[in-house]
Amino acid sequence: MTKTFEEYQKEKREREWKEKVQKQKEALGNAERVKRATDWKAIGNEKFKVGNLPEARDYYREAIILVEDLVEARRKERNDLLVPLYANLAQVYLRLGQPAPAEEVASKALVIAELPRNNVSTSLRAKSQFRRASARRLLGMLEEAREDLIAVLKLEPESEEAAKDLALVRAALAEKAKEARAAMGGFLNREAAKTRQRDDQKAAIAEKLRLAEERRRERRARAEQRQQMQDAFAKLAKSPMLYEEREKEMEPIRQKELEKKQTLELEQNLLNIIDESKGKPKVEKFDAFMQQKEERCREQSQELDQKKKVLDKLKKESDWQEDDSWRGQREEHRKQIEARGSSTGPRQLWDSTQVGRWCEQHLRKLLVKASVTATDELEPELLALAKGEATGRCVLRALVTDVLKFEGDAAVMRLNLQKPPLHYFDYFLKLEWEVAIAEEGDEFYRTAEELIQEAAQDNDNKAPPSIAKNRILAGTFKTRMLCSEEEPADGKWALAVKVKRRFDCQPKDGSPAGARGARLEQMAQVLRDRLLEEAQRLLCRWAQDYREYWA
Repeated sequence: MTKTFEEYQKEKREREWKEKVQKQKEALGNAERVKRATDWKAIGNEKFKVGNLPEARDYYREAIILVEDLVEARRKERNDLLVPLYANLAQVYLRLGQPAPAEEVASKALVIAELPRNNVSTSLRAKSQFRRASARRLLGMLEEAREDLIAVLKLEPESEEAAKDLALVRAALAEKAKEARAAMGGFLNREAAKTRQRDDQKAAIAEKLRLAEERRRERRARAEQRQQMQDAFAKLAKSPMLYEEREKEMEPIRQKELEKKQTLELEQNLLNIIDESKGKPKVEKFDAFMQQKEERCREQSQELDQKKKVLDKLKKESDWQEDDSWRGQREEHRKQIEARGSSTGPRQLWDSTQVGRWCEQHLRKLLVKASVTATDELEPELLALAKGEATGRCVLRALVTDVLKFEGDAAVMRLNLQKPPLHYFDYFLKLEWEVAIAEEGDEFYRTAEELIQEAAQDNDNKAPPSIAKNRILAGTFKTRMLCSEEEPADGKWALAVKVKRRFDCQPKDGSPAGARGARLEQMAQVLRDRLLEEAQRLLCRWAQDYREYWA
């Protein structure tokens, strides 16, 4: 079929426009593409509000081209832009009387929205589904439109517009079914068939006339639209380019981005000078510098967390000293009461004693610094991985470094003075443990004061990463069932084990780690399991001491 001059010009303009947009996209990075698409979306919304549908359509389409092929790492940003852009573009096409492209872009929005991992909001999914239903109704796809409207009402049951359109679609389908049933009945009634045939002929003539009138109206509308486009392009040919004003508005933003990048490049040069003075290699590429900057920020955040942890430990150890002083006073008070003998006043039928503080203090006394030590001396090749040179015999040692959580309650209740008391407790317990390399005779556990002193001696004032030196593994033991009513028959409460810090397998002597790092970590895991059994044994002892002390 031969194309008209206007159709040829239209295809040429569309092709040139796509090439221009593609060229601009290739010159932008991923972050810049996301930012520009966001700006274009906002401008398209403003154009739509004032009724400038062609320009709104162009802004939406360009924004879609900018982000539709973003990398998977930016999937969330891509989907957060694409779904509303497709939905808005579908509405523009409907307003322009183009249901076919409206149905296509609304379907693209739903392909993204229907995947659960994309986390698209219910309202945005309902909006896309409703606009596809509107496009399908105009295209005569009544059954598909009905399914879309039912889906919309499932998402938004209160939508009056969707309910109204569904009623219209169902009425049209019912009329169509009625006509089909009437046509089927003609095989059984020839006279009725002849009458229907005449009626059908009349209806066909009327439909033919109606279609002819519609075609005339469409030709007039196309002619008017063609004239409007010619006038618009003639105006554009005499006026500034479509995006020239926007390009001028974006110039200050680009200048700020350039200044920001220049500042970062200056920071890169300064850090390279500092690294060279410390004997570290320079970072030549800007992308590598930005990655290194992110790593440094992450390390600084971890450093702040570790310092806060040391300060928390300092406060906790102060509280422990107060608990120890309280325990001594309580023991003295208890001895005084026993020396005076029993009271001569009336005794209650039952009483209850809160013993939570004693339980917490005694559990901390038993478990904190509880440790197990490997019997075999570490081989030099394994020792070189973490400690480097050593002056004495080195072994692996595991210990409980802290009671992170001990939440709950305990009480001793005497319901009858002739019977033994009931010892009740119910706690959530979380312990922190570490496995490290230690020399015989070294103090393995370090207090908060010692950690602060070591940080002060460090050139970078960095807090030590662990309670014990030369840490290999670290993690937690946890149970929510430390309860007197659910005490296990074997006396061993089940403790969940979690590893939070692993050995990085980077030898301090500079040699390759190979399989030695994995072997050292495996040995640490075996010792960790022995510490778990020790912790279970001490918990059993704690429960026994609790009953004996408060008997």
